[in-house]
Amino acid sequence: MHEKVFPEIPLDEAEFYAKVSARNASLLSKVNSVEEVDPLLIDTMIFRCLVRLLRTPKPYEFLRPKNLWVSSVYTCLCEWDAYSHLSPVRGKKILEAGGTGLAAIQFMLAGAREAWLLTPVASEADYATEVARLAGVKVNCRVGVAEEMPFAPNTFDAVYTGGCLHHFKIPTALAEISRVLVAGGRFSAVEPWQAPFYCTGIKLFGKMEPVNCKPLNAKRMIGVGEGFSNFRVVHHGTLTRYPALALFKLGIPISLGVSWYMTKIDDIIASLLMIRKYGSCVAVLAEK
Repeated sequence: MHEKVFPEIPLDEAEFYAKVSARNASLLSKVNSVEEVDPLLIDTMIFRCLVRLLRTPKPYEFLRPKNLWVSSVYTCLCEWDAYSHLSPVRGKKILEAGGTGLAAIQFMLAGAREAWLLTPVASEADYATEVARLAGVKVNCRVGVAEEMPFAPNTFDAVYTGGCLHHFKIPTALAEISRVLVAGGRFSAVEPWQAPFYCTGIKLFGKMEPVNCKPLNAKRMIGVGEGFSNFRVVHHGTLTRYPALALFKLGIPISLGVSWYMTKIDDIIASLLMIRKYGSCVAVLAEK
């Protein structure tokens, strides 16, 4: 079903994500209810967030409360911006480009009419299918790459990518995203940004995931928003994100609430000092 292999994916990235998602899909295939799942066995922030959501009585109100929808502690305001940009999602047909499909499942739980996952990694599609089964929703999965989307023009009301845009050939992928969006459709992404001291931080503490990829930077984003009527990059975490990640690497995590207010204050101070553009995570927000 998901047998196609795409040579555009660097081998180390493909191997890493394939192994992780295959393991997770295998674990989930053995259970019949989210109540049977130990979130620590699948140790990702978005999976733990989704489990909290599924264990909360319906009906769900998108983005309320935020801790049921915003999963990434260290990029929480970027994720909030990206989700808010697509809101309301009720009644919309939405594509998650890259990733594990868990955001697509969130959109379905929030009332989306239809959700799709496009991933170049077959086992990520399998993982998404298993999680959707436990969540009681349907997510349509296709194996393919963002640079050559297997969809007709004007197919989706919204497209989202969480931490994947920097893996893409960005001009080509964004042109494809614009093509598959309806007029007035929206795109958002949550991404790392190559801020000062990025290289030093990687040498000292390593990456969040052991893959060979490079974060976004100003050079990579030149001229990429031409297919959109409105395109902007919003920075967060200029002063505090790297120290927070360093504490996490040292085994001292912070909570979503602490990160939320710390980043809010950080943004205010960075704006006053006119250094907000050095924020190390970004929300990419666009409208066709």
